[in-house]
Amino acid sequence: MGTLYKTGKFTIRANGNEHPPIHAHVLHTDGHAIIYLTGRVLNSGVPDAVLIEAKRWVVDHQQAVIDEWNRWN
Repeated sequence: MGTLYKTGKFTIRANGNEHPPIHAHVLHTDGHAIIYLTGRVLNSGVPDAVLIEAKRWVVDHQQAVIDEWNRWN
């Protein structure tokens, strides 16, 4: 798994052997979310404020997500 971004609140990763479309995983102590580059989000427990920050990071760094996705898949 490739860590794209890590802060004291959450981690954003691209996992290997994954299903399309391209997406990033948000890991938080309260849960997990998947953010697709299409804008779709599947959230299981990540607080809204954290998810907003993570979504902003993914949007601002789409090419990094794509590059890491391609590296692992």
